[in-house]
Amino acid sequence: MAPWIAKTTERTTIQLVRPQHNGETRDPVEAVAFQPSFTYPIFGEQEVVFGYKGLSIQLSYSSGSLRLYPRIDYKQKYQSATNSSAPGATAEHIRADDVFGILKEYLPPDLISNGDEFQRAVLEDAKSFRPIGEKIHEYSRENEDGSSFKSSKFREYHRRMQLFVLLFIEGSSYIEDDDEKWEIYTIFQREHMGDSDTYHFVGYATTYPFFFWPDQFVVLPPFQKQGHGSELYQTLYEIFMSRKDVKEITVEDPNEDFSDMRDKNDMRTLITNHAFDGLTAPVSKSTFKELRDKFKLTDRQIQRCVEMHLLSRLNKLKKDEYKAFRLQVKQRLYLFNLDALRELEADDRKEKLHQTYEGVVEDYHRILEML
Repeated sequence: MAPWIAKTTERTTIQLVRPQHNGETRDPVEAVAFQPSFTYPIFGEQEVVFGYKGLSIQLSYSSGSLRLYPRIDYKQKYQSATNSSAPGATAEHIRADDVFGILKEYLPPDLISNGDEFQRAVLEDAKSFRPIGEKIHEYSRENEDGSSFKSSKFREYHRRMQLFVLLFIEGSSYIEDDDEKWEIYTIFQREHMGDSDTYHFVGYATTYPFFFWPDQFVVLPPFQKQGHGSELYQTLYEIFMSRKDVKEITVEDPNEDFSDMRDKNDMRTLITNHAFDGLTAPVSKSTFKELRDKFKLTDRQIQRCVEMHLLSRLNKLKKDEYKAFRLQVKQRLYLFNLDALRELEADDRKEKLHQTYEGVVEDYHRILEML
């Protein structure tokens, strides 16, 4: 049966399709293709389906409106064997998985089922599609213009883009889009075409204003490492810093890329606002509380940022200064990992704490190099 098993993440391709511009081909549209990070929220933990050879799952999106044209192709499909000559013979119960049926549960209702219709939609988008919501920010990066928009009432469009959180955010799930407290922030690339502008979807974030956290934050792979995520994060930070109903900005279970982006932006904000002026180790609890309240960051995040700043100014030749820094970081790490460390013998606990400290300092150096 192994030849009939297909790995869904490897077999899935996402395309952002827009009108052709370079004139090198006769095809009126062009596409940027990329693969999902994972597909287990849809196809299960093993990320496989049974019953196909040469399986291809293609999700083509119009780059602005995100109208979706899903297409499932394969070279061979498993057929249940029968033996009609045997008395009472029946078909085997093993059948090929219904790939489209599984996938369709997670797709928006307004799918396009025809390639020609999809191509017409892409060309029409270039002329007529405009982002939904209130424009809250504009920026330029490397000859490209970007815009951020805010909305809490565009359910149809949200249903088109929400599949991306399942494919790129670990452990994510769909939000309850009938709860109007959710706030949704989108990013679009604005492209000048003659006398008009065309908009291409870049990514989005959802937030829930209880305290405040970016519940979902995704920038699509073709636009990553270009500063779009930082623009959106910084815009959100400035908005929620100005709101009295927001007491703390927190992020639950961020992945490594998001953590790096957040650290860079938080450090730049704190440096710009002179939050670190005059700080030396050990930093008092009252100082941490003052910084936390002023900048609305969590205890752990403000402590990490302060530690990074102290490290950037540290002179290891000054033994007392170096010791004060080391003890402050280790004290935080000990309390943060208290349950696990309690299980160890004293010598093992000391060694494990030092190893953790060394790893944290190494990571701080990596982040500081990005500032």
